[in-house]
Amino acid sequence: MECNAAVVLIIRKDRKFLVIKRAEQNGDPWSGHMALPGGHRDGNESCEETARREVMEEVGINVKNLSFLGTYSPNNKRDLHVAAYLGETDTEEVRPDAEVDRWFWIDPEGLVEQDDHYIYEGYVIWGMTYRIIKDFLSVRQRSGHQIHAVDQSSLEK
Repeated sequence: MECNAAVVLIIRKDRKFLVIKRAEQNGDPWSGHMALPGGHRDGNESCEETARREVMEEVGINVKNLSFLGTYSPNNKRDLHVAAYLGETDTEEVRPDAEVDRWFWIDPEGLVEQDDHYIYEGYVIWGMTYRIIKDFLSVRQRSGHQIHAVDQSSLEK
């Protein structure tokens, strides 16, 4: 599998998942946005290695049971392919680096969906992050358990 970047939807045993608010940084096109932990691929590492490294760097969590959810692209960057993974953790502890301004363990019941985004405690979760979470939650709700979803909207032209 090829990717330019990777993100992880990290789930705890209580089914809450981690969303971060990216720090305001010059040159970061997603500066200040709500996101899943992750980032750009380095050298020849695999997409899975990228996901694990980026999660450890950004939030200090060693994810378990990593499984592939699908390949996504930000709405405005069709040439950017982001591998999305589901990962598990036993910890509530988050050790953020300078790229993370805030973090939230979100109970899906706390999300309010409006058009093409979620609102969580006044924060907007939109774009690719919204699509990954929506795909995961809709599949989980239909099936009653976790299965993999692939975002077809990233394939539209």
